[in-house]
Amino acid sequence: MDIESKIALAKSEPTEEIITEEALRNLFETNSRPRHYIGLEISGMPHLGHILVAGKKINDLAKAGVHTQVFLADWHTVANNKLGGDWERIKKASALYRKLFNEVCPEAEVVLGSDLYNDRSEYWKLVIQLASKTTMARATRTLIIEGRKEGEILHVSQYIYPIMQAADIMALDADIPHAGMDQRRIHMLAKELFDDMGLKKIVPLHHHLLASLSEPPKIAGDAEKEEIVAAMKMSKSKPGSAISILATKEEIASTLKGAWSPEGVVKENPVLELCRYVVFPIQGSLKVERSSKYGGDVEFASYTELENMYKDKKLHPMDLKNAVSLAIDRQIEPIRRKLGAEKEELLKLFSG
Repeated sequence: MDIESKIALAKSEPTEEIITEEALRNLFETNSRPRHYIGLEISGMPHLGHILVAGKKINDLAKAGVHTQVFLADWHTVANNKLGGDWERIKKASALYRKLFNEVCPEAEVVLGSDLYNDRSEYWKLVIQLASKTTMARATRTLIIEGRKEGEILHVSQYIYPIMQAADIMALDADIPHAGMDQRRIHMLAKELFDDMGLKKIVPLHHHLLASLSEPPKIAGDAEKEEIVAAMKMSKSKPGSAISILATKEEIASTLKGAWSPEGVVKENPVLELCRYVVFPIQGSLKVERSSKYGGDVEFASYTELENMYKDKKLHPMDLKNAVSLAIDRQIEPIRRKLGAEKEELLKLFSG
């Protein structure tokens, strides 16, 4: 595959930012098999954004000849005080996360944090070296974007979290650290630290985060982009905000029924976002079934066509929601079937 085709795959949606395209071009020109990584904390039931949106970008990079890695950050789960710090729960949940990614991203190598860190004194040496060059103020800024408010009491382990993420990049020998836009500050911290210490050059890549299905919050006018993204994103911890990757057909329909989607409104519309970033990239079209009284069935061949019709109020919100519900169910049904009875175990792990 030529360089331009590789860059096009890396830039395609859901990518929002590459730091920088010039650096990515140089990487592809000088490295026939660059290494990527995306890290996931094992903190709750994964939703569509974790698996399908991030998975689409992982698969794009694999097509471009990149060695892709999904890093299951079990130590980070403990550092962030998730799942009660219970190693048995974390271990079981990690095994199920691995199965999900093996299904959706078959070319990706799945790496467990505890396997990477065992007997790696060099890793912990680097953590201390990086920490010695990071101020508390800088670490705090990265944690605010992680969903916490300024002034909130944090444990010492949580301040180590962003330093560990930087060290993970080196430990995995990743050239392309990849995450959602809410992780941008952590990657910029890592990039600056690596440059200062004469370590490897990295090319951070950030994908779009699915918006919460709830009404968008009011954001202060002086908020930075990362803060806006963090406040509006789909979250597994907020009821009604997200669709679980293992949701049943009935659960999907119920969640979408309550989703925020005012008639004619396309800006920050989370149901349209599902169409743009989940339905069309995988299925290529969307069929809306409706009574002849309201115009009859219509099939959209592109997202732009759908958005324009919705904006002109020629498509009712409930007709859109019903169509999206069916489309998403078709996409995740094979994943539900693959996990089978383990779905109940996963639900139990994250509800306990």
